[in-house]
Amino acid sequence: MHKIFENSGWLLVDKLSKLFPGIIIMALIARHLGPAAFGVWSYAIALTTIIGSFALLGMDKIAVKELLNNEGKQPSIVATLIFMRIAAGIISMIISVSIIVFTKKQQPAYLYCTIFSALNIILQSFDVFDYFYQADNNVKKVIIPKVAVFIAFCIIKLVFVLLNGALIVFLWLSLIELLVTYLIILAGYRHHYMSTFISNLDFTLGKALLIQGWPLLFSNLVVVLFVKIDLLLLDVLGSAAQVGEYVVAARISELWYAIPVVISTAVLPGLIHKKNANKDAYLGSVEKCLRLSFWISLSISITVMLMANIIIPFLYGSKYASASLILMIHIWASIPVFLCSVFVQYLIIEGRYKISLYGNIIGLIINVGLNLLLIRPYGGVGAAIATVIAYTAVYGALVLFDKSRQGWILTRRMLNPLLAFTDMRQAHNSFKLFMGNFLSVSPKKSLTE
Repeated sequence: MHKIFENSGWLLVDKLSKLFPGIIIMALIARHLGPAAFGVWSYAIALTTIIGSFALLGMDKIAVKELLNNEGKQPSIVATLIFMRIAAGIISMIISVSIIVFTKKQQPAYLYCTIFSALNIILQSFDVFDYFYQADNNVKKVIIPKVAVFIAFCIIKLVFVLLNGALIVFLWLSLIELLVTYLIILAGYRHHYMSTFISNLDFTLGKALLIQGWPLLFSNLVVVLFVKIDLLLLDVLGSAAQVGEYVVAARISELWYAIPVVISTAVLPGLIHKKNANKDAYLGSVEKCLRLSFWISLSISITVMLMANIIIPFLYGSKYASASLILMIHIWASIPVFLCSVFVQYLIIEGRYKISLYGNIIGLIINVGLNLLLIRPYGGVGAAIATVIAYTAVYGALVLFDKSRQGWILTRRMLNPLLAFTDMRQAHNSFKLFMGNFLSVSPKKSLTE
């Protein structure tokens, strides 16, 4: 419990630092650049994120499991994954830039934004260190430098907003921010295995991980596609300004997705161990995570919907007024997103990777079809409707394809408000016990332990 609360706390710090300072700084940049320029940048991010999803290689979940189950091979796993992701990132950059060259001729702003966004994808290869420290229950090793650098660059970006900086300035700042972050993390990792990094490369291991992770590779691609495809279609069927308006609403909605990421990431190692020790206790924990995710997401959706007309004008100004209605609709995607985040962890532990892939393919087909029908007449509002329906379809498919019917049982029980109240009381008591034990330990004893 101590490790779960500690890691959850650090992950929450990371997400909250982006939730509050991040949304304010990005709102100021969006207001400064205007919907059209901000829409071009958002289009480039969407394109490189879709192409760059291949660079994850389906390893973002499997890596933690492999690092936990093969502690003796941790240096090889980390080194091999970084090498593979850098190579995949370079290929993704070439593909992204080629697409822009052929589809956005005589529009240099698209090209500049795409090049910088693709370079960010390559640098994110070093997120493999996150997996290492998650498995080691020591995520603060990466969270502290990430948060510190992020806050520092928020201040720097604010200064350049006040100095009326051009779009290219903010592209450079985003790239330098990532570069500084990973250099600091890399320096900390040297004390572990950096001196033997090259010798730890194991291409046989890499091949085995790719074979194991290919369903999740395509699943990640499908997820990214129907998260970002609406931006590409809005640019093609609408305008860059519509993309900018949609992005500011979706960004507020998607910021809340940090909560299920924190919950699922923090509990994954514990669930893996618990399954090996006690199957009933393991299923009970999955059920509680689902129930907690449902009621939190429902509360968030209602609150944000009621406050959308205040949030958008306050953060982004009158130029983005039409984004309020988009936010009112898009926020309801939070409920299936929260549930999918937890249920996919269950599928990964059970080794049912293909179910996630099939569910996301169904969601993508529905999302693209609805976007093609709704974007021309309704613009960003139509894209938001398509997103909510598609995410809901994904969760329904995941539950339907789970032949054990455990998903249906867990879903039915998560809707019970009395059980949710009981869960909250138990969590409150566990947290109080944890804090009492933590505060009662003297500094001398802690250092000794």
